[in-house]
Amino acid sequence: MCTYNGAKYLREQLDSIISQTYPIYELIIQDDCSTDETVAIVEEYMETYSFIKLFVNEHNLGFNQNFKSAVMKATGDYVAISDQDDIWFSQKIAKQVALIGNYDICCSQCNRGHTLKDSRLTITKVCFEHQVFSGFMGHTMLCRRSFIQHQEYWLPSIYYDWSLSLHAHLNNGIICVDEPLNFHREHAGQATKILHSHGKTTILSPYIKGYSKYRELQKNKNWQFIHTYLRQQTKDRFPLVYQFCDLLLKDDFLSLLRLCLLCCKHRDKVYPRTLHGIKGYVTGAFFPFIHAYFSQSMYQDLSGQ
Repeated sequence: MCTYNGAKYLREQLDSIISQTYPIYELIIQDDCSTDETVAIVEEYMETYSFIKLFVNEHNLGFNQNFKSAVMKATGDYVAISDQDDIWFSQKIAKQVALIGNYDICCSQCNRGHTLKDSRLTITKVCFEHQVFSGFMGHTMLCRRSFIQHQEYWLPSIYYDWSLSLHAHLNNGIICVDEPLNFHREHAGQATKILHSHGKTTILSPYIKGYSKYRELQKNKNWQFIHTYLRQQTKDRFPLVYQFCDLLLKDDFLSLLRLCLLCCKHRDKVYPRTLHGIKGYVTGAFFPFIHAYFSQSMYQDLSGQ
């Protein structure tokens, strides 16, 4: 668990981890220079639970580097990522350990909202084609330590959980528990919510403004890096992923048209939800623009985070 000014919700999450039906071997908490009572709360729990280990950074690392640093300290066979403001359901770890098998990552569905009572089910789509376009819900992940502690799987320029999910697909894959195993709390102070803010949006905004956003993203160095990297890694093993990346890197109009047609054809793989009818064909074809409109923050420079 990585913490930063999380005192408001931290006790609920600590209690939910301690109450897991699967015995917790160690709970590593790495604080990123909090200025509230976060560290004091952790120290209070440490007096009762000897498996809790606290590390406090000398200077702020940002969430990406803080998670990487914390994960490298783990000693158990499996490593679960925890946000400070979530609530784990009691059988989360037990069900994931039972399912992970030889896969690198076992994720799950989750409930998301401002309160657990009013939360909604959020579906995780784990196929490789979708992950080319989308980040990942790192707070649901259970990983093999032998996988997650590979330094090269933590690309510094993108979200840590997206980088890990891409590398899992390139290695032993991802499996998902098809039920919610945690409550992911939404509130104004979340790091990802702040990073993903894109102003006022109407239902037509992605269609009207998406093309210019797409062309803008194609010039982004992180966009170019990640799709070049994936194209190199998938050429001989994942032809559809390779084709997507190849077209994403080309700036001529014919390549864009081919990309739109490919997204339309494989809309069941790339789009987060199931699409039906004429609306489904249209949404699938416009998916590169929809993705570009909503995903600008995915490609910002996170090397210092």
